[in-house]
Parts: sequence; C-alpha cells; structure tokens
Amino acid sequence: PHATAMVVGTIIGASIFIQPSEISRALPSIPGILAAWTVAGLLTIAGSLICAELSSAFPRTGGVYVFLCETLSPSVGFLWAWAMFWTMHSGIIAPIAVVFASYAAYFGPLSPAAQKAAAVAAILMLSAINYVGVRFGSRVQAGFTLGKLCAIALIILFGFVLGAHLPHFAGSRTPPDALAQFPRAVAAGLFAFGGWHMVTYIGGETVEAKRTIPRALILGTAIVTVCYVALNTVYLYVLPLDRVMASTRVAADAADAVLGYGGGALMS
Repeated sequence: PHATAMVVGTIIGASIFIQPSEISRALPSIPGILAAWTVAGLLTIAGSLICAELSSAFPRTGGVYVFLCETLSPSVGFLWAWAMFWTMHSGIIAPIAVVFASYAAYFGPLSPAAQKAAAVAAILMLSAINYVGVRFGSRVQAGFTLGKLCAIALIILFGFVLGAHLPHFAGSRTPPDALAQFPRAVAAGLFAFGGWHMVTYIGGETVEAKRTIPRALILGTAIVTVCYVALNTVYLYVLPLDRVMASTRVAADAADAVLGYGGGALMS
C-alpha cells in the first residue's frame, strides 16, 4: 500500500491544478482535451509496464540509474544521475513549489517575495521529512496521498451533483490545426504525470521488491489516469472553456463555480 501511495502521491501534485489551462490553450476543444489526457495516461501506463519489468529484473536501490548501468553502461547511468540531480529534479520541484505558493495566496494576498518564501519553505519542509527516513517519509506520503484523493473525489462528486445547474461543456471549438496541436497538448499532460518512476529508487529498501514495485507502478499509474480524466471532465463540465484557459487556479475556480465564492478554499 505504501509503494502504491508513493506512486500516486508523487504523480498527483500541483501540476493537475494548472496543466488543464495549458492543455486547453494548446487545444481549445473539449473532446481533444479529454483525448489528450487519456493518451498521456496510456503512455504513462506503458512506461510503467516497462519500468515494472526492469524493476523485477534489477530490484536494487537506484531505480533508473541502476537500469541504465545494467542495460547500457555505467557512463549512461552516471549522466542520467548527474542530469537528475542538477537539472531535472530541481527543475520539477521549483514549479511545483511555485504553484503551491500560488494556491496559498488564495487565503490572503501575498507579495511576490512572500510567495517565493512560501515556495522555499515548502521545499525545505518536505526535504526535512524525507531526511528523517524512508519509513517516516512513506507514512507522510501516504497521508498526503489520501488527502489528495479525497480532495479529487470531492471535486468530482460536488461538480457533477451540485454543478447540474451550470452550463455544461460550454465553449468548445475545433481549431483547424487540431491534429498538429494534439501532440503539444499530450506533452503538456505528460508533465502532470511526471514522477511515477521514483518508487524504483527505493527498490533495495522495499519488502519483496520484485512484486511490490511492479504492482505499485501499474496500479498507481492506472489510478492517476482515471482521476485525471474524471477531474478534467468536471472542470470542463462546470466551467466554460474560456475560463479554464484563462485560469491560474482551475481547481479553486471550479469549486467557486459549484459552491459559490470561497468554495475554492477547500481545494487550496
């Protein structure tokens, strides 16, 4: 359960609350948007199947670094680890922290400096939690994951039940270059699925890693795909497409539309 929670919790983060706007701007078509999220999820599941096979063959701590060292060469593994440490992971963490600060500003105005401070504080806090140890970090991760899934379930439930009076799936249009823009929309969706492979990094510290990690990868990515498609369906169900495109806090805007002003506090 903890391994699956790690996969789900690592994937579901700030991105799902901003990427819908990016995808809708790239492809302002409701069927196209939902198709892009579905394809991004299927690609993620395909990647998890490959990673599951590799983690069964090499159930050691290090994940992708180990896979590359064993299947290609230690030099390739080193380059991957170097890039992940200096650019990839830090590059992913930074925008996620910025989005966290943006949602924190929903509760009260924050100056640009205060938002930066909130983002830095979030990074330091989570770093300290993981420094304590894998067991403690996994329990915190499981708790956060449960909170995220509950929030998503509430958005979906309230959106469909309480949003029945709102215009549904309004503003869709099919641009002439829809097929050309579709890959761009899928790429934006894939950003929100990032991090699913990180559970492989603790293969050497996982009980029955040959079974646990592959199961967690497959089950976790499938759960996230269903959540993302359902969540974006709700966004488009209760908000006009133009509002989704312009939103910087789409989950909060959807909650406001359904529950009235202040409803977004539940999602922030």
